[in-house]
Amino acid sequence: MLILWICFLRGARPILFIDGCHLSSPYKGTLLAASTCDANNDLFPIAYAIVSAENNENWIWFLSNLKELTGSISVTLISDRHPSIIAAVEQVYDRDRHAYCYRHVKENFCVETKKLQRGIRGEVKEDAKKLLDAVCYTHFGTEFTKAVEQLRAFSPELANWLETKGDINKWAKSQFPHRRWDLITTNVAESFNSWIRKERTHSICALITEHRDKLANLLYIAKLEMTKWNNEVGPKIDKILMEHVARSEFLKAVRYGDHNVMVRGSNVDVCVNLLRKECTYLEWQMTGIPCPHACAAIKLLHSNIYTYVEECYLKSSQEKIYASSMIPIETHDMPDVNNLTLTDWENNIFLMPPTTTRSLGRLCKKRRESQFQDVHVYKCSRCDQSGHNRSKCRNPNPEKI
Repeated sequence: MLILWICFLRGARPILFIDGCHLSSPYKGTLLAASTCDANNDLFPIAYAIVSAENNENWIWFLSNLKELTGSISVTLISDRHPSIIAAVEQVYDRDRHAYCYRHVKENFCVETKKLQRGIRGEVKEDAKKLLDAVCYTHFGTEFTKAVEQLRAFSPELANWLETKGDINKWAKSQFPHRRWDLITTNVAESFNSWIRKERTHSICALITEHRDKLANLLYIAKLEMTKWNNEVGPKIDKILMEHVARSEFLKAVRYGDHNVMVRGSNVDVCVNLLRKECTYLEWQMTGIPCPHACAAIKLLHSNIYTYVEECYLKSSQEKIYASSMIPIETHDMPDVNNLTLTDWENNIFLMPPTTTRSLGRLCKKRRESQFQDVHVYKCSRCDQSGHNRSKCRNPNPEKI
């Protein structure tokens, strides 16, 4: 898979999403993976490894190999708060460049909310989550401090948990010291896990072969889709850009020089410097895509908005990422299992499955769903009430018969 690293170093953003998922084949084990985004924010797998378990030793080995390939490039890592990942990143990479997935932090926050406030009403819980969103999505240090104080006024215990155990500097936008292109979750890693869901049920050799075929097809389709781009950026980035342009219609821009523009909104006035591609609201610097304030300034100067989009989103970068393709591997000279001798088995010419141990307790057969996932609610066609179907309806006086 060296070709993927070459494509990554050519034009992709220096950000990696790392995660592990369990294999449900007869040999079990765990698959560790690293993925990133291409110029259109689509999934671009980088590397994976099949290990016995998700522990410190295996993660250190996996990240050490990634470190050798990235070399001196400063890479930002995004993951959940798995203890083994945290320990491995601290040993192999720069700890300051390790960001946490906000969705996992939010789930932990909701669990802590239930512990601290028993019998909490649903609307109060939603208010707590909105206050946490304000802490995460603020751009300024002053706004961040204000959001934390609002959470403290709502619940001092939750604010104390956030400051002592929440690792705010790992997921809050205004507190993380390095650039992460507005990617605050591990959705890319989760997409990879879902992408290989079928292959995870097969044996290791079959998984590797099927994944290689699937990956080659992904690279080929992405290269074809790139030829259908109507603008200098991909469809997903263009949609975001057009939304920012629409929001800029409500802003007033005043020219203060060759490149400086003052943009006034309903609540805040910001300064935009088009030469340095900077906005004092900081959203442009965080994402690399002109924010609504920048769009208003660009419109005032009658400039082409696509020239102010960062290079990693342009079609030229997408062409660099998908410039190469995978080469098929011949298998006509592979040994036949039926013709093996005792010497062949002693020389270990086959790829053996990892040695795994059975975990304690009853085996979990169903995946634990996230509390933020949509849950199907049954609705009775007889009484129009939720929570049951027609066959189990016990309403004595239904309004609808």
